[in-house]
This record gives sequence, C-alpha cells and structure tokens, in this order.
Amino acid sequence: MIAGAAVLLVVSTILPWVRVSLQEKGLSPSAAQTIERSYNGFEGSVGWGYLTLLCALAAGGLGVLGAVLRNGRLAGAATIPGLLGIASLGLVVTRLNAAKSAVLDGQPRALPPVVRAILEKEFHASLDVGWFLALLMALVITGAGVAAFVTAHGRPVDAPRQPPLPGR
Repeated sequence: MIAGAAVLLVVSTILPWVRVSLQEKGLSPSAAQTIERSYNGFEGSVGWGYLTLLCALAAGGLGVLGAVLRNGRLAGAATIPGLLGIASLGLVVTRLNAAKSAVLDGQPRALPPVVRAILEKEFHASLDVGWFLALLMALVITGAGVAAFVTAHGRPVDAPRQPPLPGR
C-alpha cells in the first residue's frame, strides 16, 4: 500500500499544482476572456516538487523493503518521508503569491510598476489537482506507515507467525 501511494505521489509531482488565472472583463459578459497559467511541482517559484519527489522515492523504498522483509517497523519508517512530503506541500501553499509574480515576470516586456501592482491584485492563484493528489497520497503514506508501525510494535521482529487454528 505504501509503495502504491508512493508511485501515485511521484505521478502527482508532474500534474498541475498551482493555477494562476486572470479574468479580463470586456464590454459585455460574452467578450470576457480568461488567461491561465499552471505550474507543476517543478516549475516556477512554486517548485517544492523535488522534495516531494524525494520523499515519495524514500517512502516507496521503505514500503517495498518492509513488505519484502516482512518488517513492519521498516515499513513504519515511511511515516517520516510522508510527514516531510506534507510539510513540502504546506510550503507550496505559502508561495502562492510567488506564482502570481512568476506569471508577470514571464511577460516579454517589463511592465511599469503601477500596472504590475494592479495586475497582481487581479490575478487569482489557486491549488490544482496535482497538489490535492499529492496531499492525499502523502497522508495515505503517513497513515499506512503509522499503522504498520503500530501493528509491528506488539511483536518482536524475529517472532514467527502463529500457525492457523486446526479446523479453520
């Protein structure tokens, strides 16, 4: 379960994390245009995707090792990269305004400061589907890691499994 969630966490890093949009108001409602720009976890100044990718690889490795070696404590160690992944996703939320500035910095001509300030107020930055998938998978990794650690905490690592009861 941890390895599967880690694979989806890797996939989520290339999906859009932040969307910046500007609604241009025309003379009539039908003349309105929307300008949008999306950033994945690696683009722009939002780029905490590298840390999230590293956490996903570490959690996936620990999950696979824990499953192959049947060591719940090793699988439970995936909680640490899961928590770091959640922290890196929290840093993305704090950098939403930087995404607005990145859109303005990508303009072919330098904008006058007054126009830039007005446009920054009109831009709307929001979280996109990739960020929510990454958050969900980081929470799954953390929860599965805690569950694996709790279930393994009660029995020693080298303890043999109990044979099934006769007649069942």
